[in-house]
Amino acid sequence: MRTQLQRGIIKLLLCSWQAVPNGVRPPEAILRNMNQNAQIGSNVERLFKNTIGKQSNVLTILKARFGIKGNFAKAFSTGTDAGKSDVILRFTNATLGANIKAFKAGFNQLTRLTIQSFCREFGLVQLQPIFEKGAVRVAGKAGRFIAESDEQMIISKLNPLGPKIVHFALARTENPELLVLYDRNNMQMHIYDLPLILTSLDYSITISPRGVIRIGKYITIQRKGGNGVHSAHIPKTSLSHPGNNLQIKMTVGSFVSEVAPIASYSA
Repeated sequence: MRTQLQRGIIKLLLCSWQAVPNGVRPPEAILRNMNQNAQIGSNVERLFKNTIGKQSNVLTILKARFGIKGNFAKAFSTGTDAGKSDVILRFTNATLGANIKAFKAGFNQLTRLTIQSFCREFGLVQLQPIFEKGAVRVAGKAGRFIAESDEQMIISKLNPLGPKIVHFALARTENPELLVLYDRNNMQMHIYDLPLILTSLDYSITISPRGVIRIGKYITIQRKGGNGVHSAHIPKTSLSHPGNNLQIKMTVGSFVSEVAPIASYSA
C-alpha cells in the first residue's frame, strides 16, 4: 500500500500536470485541441457537401451568378488533393470549387509558412532577418513582432503585395469560385463569390500597436505562436520551432457581420 507521503506526491504531480500555468497546456491537451480543430474542419466540409444539394434556392442563385445552365449533379469532398478547393459542386456542364472555413469568433488561420518560405514565395528575402528577429523577440517575450524602427520598411515592401498574399492564402492556384464560412454559433452557411471578394477587399498595409501586420481590415500576418506538441525539445526562441512560423489569419466573425454573402442557409 502507498504511504501517506507517496499519495501526497502523486496527488501533487497530478495537480501540476492538469494545471494550465501561464496559458501553457500539457502536450496531450494541445494534441487534443489540434485534432479537434482538424475534425471540426472535416465535419463542416462534410456538412456542406451533404446539405448543399437540398438547397434549391441557393443552387438557383449560384447558377445565375456563375452562368451555369445545367442541373446540379453532386457535391464531393476533395481531401487534401485539391488545395484550396475543399468541396467541388458538379453541375451538368460546370463545376464550382468551395474553400470552407468554420468559425465561432476571433481569428481563423488561412495558411502558415516558415519565414523563409514566406519570403521566397513573395520575393521578400531582404525582410527575412526582420521577421526572424521579430519572431524570436515575441517568443522570448522581449517585444513586439514588427519593431517600430522596421514599420516603414515593412509597409513599403508589402503594400504592392497585399492582393497576391491574400490570393495565396484564400485561393492559390486552384482558384475556387466560392468561399463558404460556417458560423458554428448560429449554424449558418454563408456563401461568398470568392473572385469578387478578392477584387473588392482593402489591401492597405498597416502595423498594429502590438506589431502585427494588417492587410486591410480583416487579414493579418503574425508569428504563429503555440507550444508545438511535437517540438517540446526545441527552444521557443529557435527559428526551427514551429511557433516561429508566419501565420496569415482572418477575422472571419467581423467579415461575416459586415460583408453580405450571395447566399446563406441553416445547416
